[in-house]
Amino acid sequence: MARSAPELPAHHYSAAGGSGRRSSSSAAASCLVAVLFLLLAAGGAAAALFLLFRPRAPAIAVTAVQLPAFAVANGTVTFTFQQLASVRNPNRSPLAHYDSSLRVAYAGGEVGSMYIPAGQIDGGRTQYMATSFAVPAFAVAGPSGSSTAQPATISVPASGPSPHVAAALLVETQPQPPVMEVDSLLVVKGKVTVLKVFTHHVEAAKVCRIGVSPADGRVLGFRC
Repeated sequence: MARSAPELPAHHYSAAGGSGRRSSSSAAASCLVAVLFLLLAAGGAAAALFLLFRPRAPAIAVTAVQLPAFAVANGTVTFTFQQLASVRNPNRSPLAHYDSSLRVAYAGGEVGSMYIPAGQIDGGRTQYMATSFAVPAFAVAGPSGSSTAQPATISVPASGPSPHVAAALLVETQPQPPVMEVDSLLVVKGKVTVLKVFTHHVEAAKVCRIGVSPADGRVLGFRC
C-alpha cells in the first residue's frame, strides 16, 4: 500500500510565505528610493543649470548726450540728437538684439525716433551704441513766467551782510536761464539661446530727462 507524503507543520508554511512577502516589499522599497533619488538629482541639476544659464535682460547705461545742430525759428525748434550708450550682456550666451529703437519726446509727445540696426553681443561683453538722427521742427512752449519781478528787500547791518547771506542775495537777484526738457527712451530687445536649445526673449529700456538751453542747444545736464 502506498503511503502519502508526510504533511509539514502549519508553522512551516506560514514562515515560508512571510519571507517571500518581505523580500518583495524590500525590492519595491528599494526601487521607490532609487526613483526618488533620480528625481531629486534631476531636479537639482535642472535648478543648477537654470541658475547658471538663466536669461537676464541687458544692462543699459547712457554715457553722453549732445545736440550738435540746433535752430530756433518762429516758436519752433529743430535739432540733431546724438546719444552714446553702453549695453552689457550679462548672460553666458550671446545676445541677438533686434527691433531696438531710440525715441525722443517733448511735453509728453514723441518728436523723433530711429531704429537701431540688429546685431549680436557676446556673453559677458559690452557694446557701445552711438545713435544720431535729425528731429523735425516742433513747437515749444514760451517762458513760464516773467523775469521782471524784483526780489524782496532784506535789511542787513551797516557792516555788510555775512558771506552766506551775500551768496543768497546773488542767487536771488540773478535771473535763472530757461531750460527746455526733452526725454529720450532707448529700448533694446533681443533673444538669448540657452544651451543651444532654449530661446528666451529679453528686453530692457532706459529713460533719460535732458535739460537743453533753448537759446543755443547746449545740453545743461541729464539724468537717467
